[in-house]
Amino acid sequence: MLRTVLAGLKARPLRLLLSAVAVTLGVTFVAGSFVLTDAVGAGLREAVAFETRGVDASIDATRRVALDDSVLSKVRQVPGVAAADGRATVSAPILGPDGRPRDAAATALGTEGLRPYDLADGRFPQGAGEIAIERHSAEGFSLGQSVTVLDETGGRMVLTLVGTFSRPTDAGLGGATLVVPGETLRRLSPAATFGEIVVHASPGVGQAQLAADLKKALGIPVATGKEAAAQLLRETAPNTAGLAKFFTAFAVLAMVVAAMVITNSFTILVAQRSRELALLRCVGAGKRQVFGSVLAEAAVVGAVASAAGLFGGLGVAAALQAIAGQETVYVPLTARTVAAALTIGILVTALAAAIPAWSATRVAPVEALRTPVESARTGRPRAIVAVILLAAGIGAGVLALRSTVEDGAALAVVAMVALLGATLAAGPLVAGPVVRALGSLVPGQPAKLAALNAGRNPKRTAASAAALTIGLAVVALATTVAAGVEAGRSHGIGEQLAADFTVTSVLPARPLPATLAGTLATVPGVTATATRHSFSGDLGEYGTYQLTAVSGDLLHPAVLSGRLDRLGPGEIAISKDLAEQSGLAVGDTVRSLRVVAIYDSVDAPGVDLGFALVDLSEQRKIALNEETYDGSVLVKVADPDQARPSLERELSGIALAKLSSVEEIKEEAAAPLRETLNLMWALTALAVLIAFAGIANTLSLSVLERTRESALLRALGLTRGGLGAALTAESVFVAVLGAACGLLVGIGSAWLITEVASDGGEAIAFAPPWGRLGVLVGAALVAAPLAALVPARRAGRVSLTGSRE
Repeated sequence: MLRTVLAGLKARPLRLLLSAVAVTLGVTFVAGSFVLTDAVGAGLREAVAFETRGVDASIDATRRVALDDSVLSKVRQVPGVAAADGRATVSAPILGPDGRPRDAAATALGTEGLRPYDLADGRFPQGAGEIAIERHSAEGFSLGQSVTVLDETGGRMVLTLVGTFSRPTDAGLGGATLVVPGETLRRLSPAATFGEIVVHASPGVGQAQLAADLKKALGIPVATGKEAAAQLLRETAPNTAGLAKFFTAFAVLAMVVAAMVITNSFTILVAQRSRELALLRCVGAGKRQVFGSVLAEAAVVGAVASAAGLFGGLGVAAALQAIAGQETVYVPLTARTVAAALTIGILVTALAAAIPAWSATRVAPVEALRTPVESARTGRPRAIVAVILLAAGIGAGVLALRSTVEDGAALAVVAMVALLGATLAAGPLVAGPVVRALGSLVPGQPAKLAALNAGRNPKRTAASAAALTIGLAVVALATTVAAGVEAGRSHGIGEQLAADFTVTSVLPARPLPATLAGTLATVPGVTATATRHSFSGDLGEYGTYQLTAVSGDLLHPAVLSGRLDRLGPGEIAISKDLAEQSGLAVGDTVRSLRVVAIYDSVDAPGVDLGFALVDLSEQRKIALNEETYDGSVLVKVADPDQARPSLERELSGIALAKLSSVEEIKEEAAAPLRETLNLMWALTALAVLIAFAGIANTLSLSVLERTRESALLRALGLTRGGLGAALTAESVFVAVLGAACGLLVGIGSAWLITEVASDGGEAIAFAPPWGRLGVLVGAALVAAPLAALVPARRAGRVSLTGSRE
């Protein structure tokens, strides 16, 4: 049997190669996911190493220990200290070349050897009037140019750009974008203290000894450089866990799709080899030997394809990092990645081939004397399973709509899985009628022949479409939900904000001038203005919360109960979160304020409402102190295009003021979602590619299976072009079937999730992105003929005598 397996592998290299393509693509995705996850960790470790390079001891500021120049002076006097720097980062917005403020943070120039950045161009600042900018943030500036920096009071400081610097990606660590001399940093923020003091040891002094000496001299906790790096890594690493789960989820999707393709491929292979297997049974091979031979072939295919997929994963990981614009591309190859890729690839291939292998054991020896005939029967059990799954999906969906958000979300997932299962189970039942209907819509004999070929074996047709169904269902679900969140936020901002512009401060701790609303009200074209303040409010027995005070009626959050036309003195509107936490309801009283409404708001720059909303005149009565933060002025105009230049001229003298239109606010809120959506599309593209590889695989194997049939059609007058057109049409019919089922399940599931989330007051709407989905379907219809290109050419080369290779 071993010699038979080896001979079979040698005799059928093309058929097994086609099956190996699906395995290779699946393992490529798995290996790429692991490599990407490890790359995130490698980037983080490099960023931490860069941040702590040269650091032999570290002193962190705490609530009990304030680090200032006096502490730094004491550190420098401790024996064994070669150099010490205090690190402080302060907010320091700069005015861009267009005169508009940009968010930025500044730090003092450190001692050489302790700087967590490298010089990129020019030189580091030396005098009080000089500055260096991170090279990406320096876009639009040139060396020698004056740069205007805003201090904590909003005052302007003009500095000369003398250099740019670089550092590896911060990997979530954050970092200053401006470097200035220490005296300049104190001018920007006189009260700023150090967040950390870093120390470099003299030659011959170990980290442990240095930390012990510093702790003894200062009486405060001191960590070694290694301990500080490890702590920084522990604090930042959890942020990468979600990304790892994200990659893993799509790896699982890819392997599920690949497993379906592999199962279909081996099913066809076993069917084609029925005579060969029957002859083996005739000459004495047992069922176990036949089963083992098929599994052995699968294992060999899986091993070779997994090795190829492993290296493909390295390339995919590198390509995705490059496409994302990452300067440093990491392709760490760990033992875990190698073991996981090879193990998963071989196991998935073996398991996917197990069912066809078991079917092979049922081939009777008498089959060697028969001509195999394809059966179009699909069986009553399949219909029963499909009905049960459909009923379960509908039932779970109905329960999800009537449950709480938490329970409803879980039931929505159950409903989606059940509906997807019902669709896959019913595939062979509907494949025949669907392809016949599609064939009747397309004129010509090739289309009719394609419909007959696809409908003759509905199980194979449905199995080919199933991989595409799963891929498109996930893509459609993710795309529609993400678009719904974006549309919900956009709609929520548009509903909540009855103004056309907001004016915010680039320094949240530094409020805008109190008279700004009145000043802007006099600008031609302005019809109304309103002031909004965020502050810490005391709600008595209910606790302290972030509240918002507002004048005018330019903010209209969604009211869940009560009424909120315009707040007056003695009234308060509370958020649904505060209502749930405190138990307050409409009509209750808190701190002599009567609750008039419960609302659900959308968080966005300049329009955040916090936990409760009061009239501006009530702020002093319930505020913990006189401090306000994150203030804004709302401006409503008659014509936004005409009024904007006038507003910008009026604000040109207020460096802190940042003017944003409603559309700009929506765009800022949607940007993170779009980045996630684009990453989702990039990852799921490979799963869809695997699905089309399955279609190409199935067609190629069917060409080999139908060699005699193709020769007979050629003999009856069908041209090579007609035979190729029939296969192309068959691939399109399979793609249409898979795409339609995938979109139906994906969009339906997205609607259910949207309805469940909406009941919880979430900013999400059912707004399918028909443009993106249309592109997806169009790409599927274009890819289908491409998938049939090689099989069609092979079919066209069939000899009229029906000889087989």
